[in-house]
This record gives sequence, C-alpha cells and structure tokens, in this order.
Amino acid sequence: MGKIKIKLIKYFIFIITIIVIICFIGSSIFLSKFYMNMKYASLKGASEKIYNMIKADNINLDSITDVEISSAVLYKNNSIIPLTQNKMGMMPLLKSIDFATLQEKGNFKSSMNEEYLYYKHHTNLGDIVVIQNNQFSSEYLQVVYIILLLVFLLATFLSIPLISYVSKKFTEPILKLQKASHEISEGNFKVDFTVNTKDEIEELSKSLQRMSLNLEHKNALQRDFIANVSHDFKTPLSIIRNYSEAIYDDIIDETKIHSFSKEIIKEVDRLNYLVMDILELSKLQGGAYVINKDYFNLNEFLLSFNDTFKLISENKNIKLTISAPSIDIDGDSKYLYKVLYNFIDNSLKFSPEFSEIVISAVYQENAVKISVKDQGIGIEEDMLEDVWNRYYKHSKSGGIGLGLSICSEILKMHDFNYGVKSTPNVETEFYFIIPHNDID
Repeated sequence: MGKIKIKLIKYFIFIITIIVIICFIGSSIFLSKFYMNMKYASLKGASEKIYNMIKADNINLDSITDVEISSAVLYKNNSIIPLTQNKMGMMPLLKSIDFATLQEKGNFKSSMNEEYLYYKHHTNLGDIVVIQNNQFSSEYLQVVYIILLLVFLLATFLSIPLISYVSKKFTEPILKLQKASHEISEGNFKVDFTVNTKDEIEELSKSLQRMSLNLEHKNALQRDFIANVSHDFKTPLSIIRNYSEAIYDDIIDETKIHSFSKEIIKEVDRLNYLVMDILELSKLQGGAYVINKDYFNLNEFLLSFNDTFKLISENKNIKLTISAPSIDIDGDSKYLYKVLYNFIDNSLKFSPEFSEIVISAVYQENAVKISVKDQGIGIEEDMLEDVWNRYYKHSKSGGIGLGLSICSEILKMHDFNYGVKSTPNVETEFYFIIPHNDID
C-alpha cells in the first residue's frame, strides 16, 4: 500500500472521528437540552389545557393527545388532588414528593430509579403538576449515540476501498511525474509528461515538460560552450607555445624575435580578455556587482560613441549616425556604456563596407527606446532567442559570445526591457527601453 494511500486513510479516519466526537458532544449537550425544553413545553401545554378544563368544569384528560402524561395532580392547601387515573407505582411516588418545594420544572427519580419530568403550573385554583416518565428520552439519546457509532464504523469500513480507488487515481499521475523527474536527473530528457487530470497536477506536468525542454536546450548549449571555450583557449595557447618554442630553440633570427614576442603578448591579452569576460559574467549573475543609478544626459552619452568608434568606422568606410533627445535618464552610465559599446562593436564587425549604423533614442509610449541598427549579415530567426545566452555562439561570429550575455545581465539589473530584431542581410536592431519613471 502506497504512502499517500495510507496517509489518506489516516486523514479520513481522523476527520470522521472528529466529526463523530463533535456529534456526540453536540447531542449530549445541545440536542438533549433542546429535546428536554420541548418536553417541558409539552408538559406546560398539557397543564394549561387541564386548567381550562377545570375552569369549564369539563375534565376530559383523554383529549390531551399531544403528550403522554404519567400523572397530573392539583396541589392546594397542602392537599394532593389526583386529576388522572394514576398508573401503577405512581401513588407511592406522589406521596414521597414535597410539592411545596418543587420549582417550575425539573426532574426526579423514583425508588425504582426511574426518571420523571414534571411541570408545575401556578393557577388561582392551585398548583397543577403534570408528571411524565422520561424513559423515552433516555432511550432516544441512546439510539442517537448508537446511530452515530454505526455511522462511524460504516464510514470507516467504506473509506478503505473508496480511498484506495481515489488514491490510485490521485497517485498514478504523481508517480508518473516522479519517474519522469528521475529520468531527467539522469540526463534523459526524452520522457513523457502527458497527464490528463484537468487540475493542478496537469499544470505541474506542463511545467515539468517546459523545464525538461529548457534543461535539454541549456545542456546542449553548455556542451557547445565547453567545445567553444576549449577551442578559443586552444588557439592562442598553440600560437604562444609555437612562438615560444621557436624563440627558445633559437631557430629564428633576431629580427623576428620582436615580431614573435609581440604576437605572444597579443594572444596573452586575448586569453586575459576571455577570462575577464567569464569572471565578469559570473559575478553579474551571482549578484556580486551593484549598479549605482544616477541621472545623466542621454544626448551627450550617445554622442560620445562617435569619438570612440570613429577610427574603426572610417577604416571600414561605415557611416555612424547618432540622434537622441536632450533628456536625462536614470541609470548606471558605466554599465550602460558597456551595453552600447558591445552593440555598436558587434554591428561594426558584421557590417559590410559603405554601409550605415544608426544609433538612436526615440520616444515610444511614455518610454525611450535606445537602439543600434546595422545593415550587416543579421541573425536567423531561430537563433534570436539564443543570442543572449552565455553558451551561444553564432556560426559566423567567432568567440564564445559572452558580450551579449553580459549586456543581458546589466539590463536585467536596471529592470529595462530589451531585445533584438533581424532580417538577415538586410537589417539588425539591438535595443533596450527606458521606462518613463527613469526619465527626467
């Protein structure tokens, strides 16, 4: 028997037990009290009818049909006048009662330990006392207790097969998802998560399916990343080793030593930049960096890139066009500079000669959209979502593509929406949007 099935049975029996206990307590306190009040009300009604009969000089106690009376007496001047034909054993009981001290209503027991209820009605003729045997009340409550006990036993008996069936329907999809999750943990992402329960379990299965697809995708990207970073480390290391061996073996003339040393320094710098990018991305994702937002002029900020990339753009005969309104925005200019630097640098790398790169800031629905558009090779549609991933590498880009991952983390820290649009060999646009509350 499954653990969930056992738990369901325990919980069900516990709930039934609590309900039955509450019913017992309720019947003992409230039901019995309510029932006794009804009894006293019936005795009061009977005593009022008897009084009216006495006044009308027409005593016909057989007409009192709404309550069974054991005895009725008229107590006047310390005398007891029977008004009914007393049942067997009632006379000794009546003689033992002190009618003068009786309250309005109550009970007492006979010498045979039988319980009786009474109601004392004060009239101008005397006190009319109506007495009724309470044996039925006790039997009635006992029947209630027995019924409650039978309900408890029957509910417990029926609950086991019922809960077994319910728990089977309930646990089957959970066990299926558990097995599928185990398969994912073992690296098998081709598992079936199909569950048709029309409830939260089905929603969970869909979430796990999405998780499996994402993990499979990230796992593939991670493998690509390892291959790419290994390649990008291996190439400069091979160059460094070959040039170093040539210098060490003294197989080159002195005129080339300077050139070889320069190449070694260049490759070391390349490795250093690569390591720095990996460390920076790791720190950004780990929350080690904190942005320091402050207002700065957007127009001046964008125009500064004209000087930064002037030499590179002129060498490639690429025109840089910059336009922006003179407004102040709230952000960390140092980090946003890295973002735009990366956008523009990528555009220059993949743009052909005699093309144009447009750097602009335009108003858009109470926000400002900052974008970099180029006329380069572009990005295929199925790759657009992957360019921000730390493991992504475009087939024509070279490098391991950490720049855009760093940009993504910086923009997330600013809570700026961002994205990319591209039509291959026509136009590519990288952008981010500054919301109105960060614009002065």
